[in-house]
Amino acid sequence: MLGYDISKYLKKGSHIIDEMDVEIRKAKREDIPNIKKIDSFGRILNSCSPLDRLGPKNKPEKGEKSYYEKFILGKNKWCYVAEGKDGIVGFILFNIEDREQYWAVKRIGYLDLIFVDKKARCKGISKILMEKAFEVLKQRKIDYIKLSVQTENGPAINIWKKFGFKEFRVDMYKRI
Repeated sequence: MLGYDISKYLKKGSHIIDEMDVEIRKAKREDIPNIKKIDSFGRILNSCSPLDRLGPKNKPEKGEKSYYEKFILGKNKWCYVAEGKDGIVGFILFNIEDREQYWAVKRIGYLDLIFVDKKARCKGISKILMEKAFEVLKQRKIDYIKLSVQTENGPAINIWKKFGFKEFRVDMYKRI
C-alpha cells in the first residue's frame, strides 16, 4: 500500500488506530457503497437551516449519475478516499468552479465535502485529504479554494480556521 505516515498530523496524546497506514487514492465507482456507509452529512444537513435540508427526491433518477459519481467521473471534479486496512475511513469531494466574468479571480477550487469516519477522527486523515485536494488544484493553476459551512457549526468553523480558511461572506435567509 502506498501509505502516508500520519503521525506528524496527530494531536498530542492521540493514537493511530492499530498503527493505521492510510492510502489516499482517487475513488472508483465501486467505492460508492463504502463511502455511503461513513457519510452522515445528509443527516447533519437535515438538522440545519431549512434551506439546506434534503428533499424527498435527493436520489438520482434512473440513468442519472449519483452525487458521488458526478465527482468520480466528472470533468474538473474529484473524489479521493482515505483507505486503511479496514477499508475506506474518509473521503473528500472537490471541484473547480468557473466564476462570472466580472470577478478578478475567474477559477477557484470549491471544497464540497470532506468526511472522516468517527472511529478514525483526530488522526490527521482530514489534513492529508485536504493536502491532496490542494495538490490537485495547484497542478491546475488554481490559487484559491473556498467552502461553505453552517454558521451553527462552531467546531467545523474552528477546524477550517486551523486549516487557514478565512471568513469572507455570510449568507442569510428569511422565510416570507
